[in-house]
Amino acid sequence: MAQGAQQPRDPTYGMRRQVAPQTERPNSRIINRRTLRWCSVGNAPLSDEVMRAAAGLELFHTFALVHDDLIDRSDSRHNRPTAHHAFAARRSDMRAAWFGESAAVLLGDLCEAWSAELLGDLGDGPGQAVARQVVDCMRGELVIGQYLDLLASDDGCGSVEDALRVIHYKTTKYTVERPLQIGVALAGGGQDVLDACAAYARPLGEAFQMYDDLEDVVVDGAERGTDGSDLREGKRTVVLALALQYARPEQAERLRRLVGDPDLGPEGLAEVRGLIAATGALGMVRQMVVERRLEALAILDRAPFHPAAKDGLRHLTDLAVPGVEGW
Repeated sequence: MAQGAQQPRDPTYGMRRQVAPQTERPNSRIINRRTLRWCSVGNAPLSDEVMRAAAGLELFHTFALVHDDLIDRSDSRHNRPTAHHAFAARRSDMRAAWFGESAAVLLGDLCEAWSAELLGDLGDGPGQAVARQVVDCMRGELVIGQYLDLLASDDGCGSVEDALRVIHYKTTKYTVERPLQIGVALAGGGQDVLDACAAYARPLGEAFQMYDDLEDVVVDGAERGTDGSDLREGKRTVVLALALQYARPEQAERLRRLVGDPDLGPEGLAEVRGLIAATGALGMVRQMVVERRLEALAILDRAPFHPAAKDGLRHLTDLAVPGVEGW
């Protein structure tokens, strides 16, 4: 090629460069800290296989978020445009939305493919075989959780039990339990350690998701508040289920009318938030978060983990639900 001639541009670069913005989020920083605690669960060093597993889980988490945002038709996540909106912004014609949604599907698929490549190359020992079994379970559980979430969106007000079931599969399993178990398997931990990870993960995963859900209905205090996307989407959260359960008939009717309206404006959002607060649901959910945090820490104290692992996971608990110890 003659000197100065331009190299042909990689047509997939625009898609691949969207991976980084999807991982540079607060939750991802928590994920990174969690995956790097694995070495201390079994008092093992940070080997190449552990780093590959951590990167593979980061990409799996990104795949799940990209597709979840698309299914929920979310405009933003943590004050950043979601992937399908970022892609759509690259075009100004009538097919911009179609392009953005289609590209986001492919971006999620690409992240999952990269994740599978990394998580499938962890070695051939017995611990690696257990880790691959856990990865296979995690993939199926995520899909089940997403489907349960879809079903809940078409189930009237939903119940607290239904919302917690969605959290169990859609959040707890792939965000806390399975990643910890993968690390334990790679470190050579036994079934008792795997079971302790599951016991610790359940209350922490529930606390983490309920804390996150509060951000959509609280605009000050420890929770920062968001743009109300969950309320516009009609997401069946624990706080909404409790609000509808304890609302007066006229309050419940108004909530059902407003929640799920994609065109809900600032005044409507303020009304919904006021109605939820008036039912006492915010205090109930805060108490549930406090109780689950304490439960997770109590399980951690009894768990057969290395002391360094316990210290790291206590720190993870505080990162997952910051400020809750002061509630």
